[in-house]
Amino acid sequence: MKCTSRLLFALVACSSQVFAQAYPNRAVRMVVPYSAGGGTDIVARAVAQKLNETWGQPVIVDNRVGASGTIGADMVTKAPADGYTLLMASPAEIAVNHHLYKVGYNPEKDFAPITLVAITPLVVAVYPGLPVKNIQEFVALARDKPGTMGFATPGTGSTQHLTGEMLMAAAGIKLVHIPYKGAGQSIPDVMGGQVPVGIYGLLTISQQAKAGKLRVLAVTTPKRSSSAPDWPTLAESGFPGFDTSLWFGLLAPAATPKEIIGKIHADVVRVLKQPEVAERIASQGADIVGNTPAEFAAFIAAESAKYASIIRQAGVKLD
Repeated sequence: MKCTSRLLFALVACSSQVFAQAYPNRAVRMVVPYSAGGGTDIVARAVAQKLNETWGQPVIVDNRVGASGTIGADMVTKAPADGYTLLMASPAEIAVNHHLYKVGYNPEKDFAPITLVAITPLVVAVYPGLPVKNIQEFVALARDKPGTMGFATPGTGSTQHLTGEMLMAAAGIKLVHIPYKGAGQSIPDVMGGQVPVGIYGLLTISQQAKAGKLRVLAVTTPKRSSSAPDWPTLAESGFPGFDTSLWFGLLAPAATPKEIIGKIHADVVRVLKQPEVAERIASQGADIVGNTPAEFAAFIAAESAKYASIIRQAGVKLD
């Protein structure tokens, strides 16, 4: 019986290795749960193009839009776990949405993390006429006028919104959340002073900041962004440990063989080191990561716990 068990195990292990060596032998689909042209899409296409060249097989970016990313994510969880359907994800569909409403999957059980591809900071930006030059002055002003200053975000439950809630809790201030239907709609109002503060992705307002139409007070990641090294972090501005971001990570359906995950991981990390890929991702204000599957899994768990805590403490509810 023991010999038979060993033989069976050896055969399974051998077949998995052969399968991994043969992968991919046909087109691979990389699902992006957002529209073409956005940050997630641009990062996905930069990686997919080079994987296409590496593998000698088409890597097709498939935009499946809707429900804050959950439609595309859910589709990937239901795909065959063979490595031929992947997800380029962001915080919303993996670490946030399931704490706000019911989704058709469990982000930590229904996916096999491959690697965190890149991270881009969020920024706290203000109307240039606001009499503050840094985050400390902003906090002092907000404390003098509790509940009267609005902050703009792309919507309730967005990473930007939850960052604002986290900042209010850390600083002991009260702002009024003003959700918009996308970041672009709020920018003119913040530039014009109708809403004094906005929380955005770094790239979203970089041109306005450079032109002096918005003033960036701080970025939200623990380290300064390589794309904007002069902008201080919240962590170094009196809020140690403050850490939120927009990030892009690659995942597969949960039961995908480890050998396949390992091959994809190795090839993606290799691709991320190529200068043209690094430059294209950097154009999105993002810093490349390329960590291990285990590290990415731990990162997802930490992100999920962080946003669950913010949502609970702030009492965030969708209208």
